[in-house]
Amino acid sequence: MEAQLVFPDYCHETVMKKFANDILEYDKSDMINGSGFYLQYKDDFISWIKKEKHMHLGIEMEAELVPGTTFLYMMNNEIVGIINVRHSLNDYLLKVGGNIGYSIHPRYRRQGFATKMLSEALEFCKVWEITPVLVTCDKDNIASRKTIEKCGGVFENEYKEGAETILRFWIGEKQ
Repeated sequence: MEAQLVFPDYCHETVMKKFANDILEYDKSDMINGSGFYLQYKDDFISWIKKEKHMHLGIEMEAELVPGTTFLYMMNNEIVGIINVRHSLNDYLLKVGGNIGYSIHPRYRRQGFATKMLSEALEFCKVWEITPVLVTCDKDNIASRKTIEKCGGVFENEYKEGAETILRFWIGEKQ
């Protein structure tokens, strides 16, 4: 069975908690790219799902946020990855975050899943007329850079954000 993008729903609570715990433990990090606000709501999954639905529809959002859609990339009732597509860019996202953020479960890294997941998310962008698409990654994240380039990302520049250097890539025609 191939992995596919699915909207997160209430039935995904157990697998989402496992996915998040595995990512945080493996990466020794306090964030999960592409998960929207999951960590903020990790103890209240129902509120996270509600927040994600509101973000998708662009309703009841804080002023500094933009509408966005989070997908789980699932295979055999397991989360392979998570990806968030922002429908537009604000000043911060234009510099640092881009239109798309994503993470792959450690067990599924270096197997082509990130490229497939990003490609499918880019199809969603086409349908929603989100073009061109800005995708960013940390300068030291070689795997993500290769994924973005395989999906047609054209390097534009680097952006310094504190101690981090962010690489910025555009996919699709700039108007």
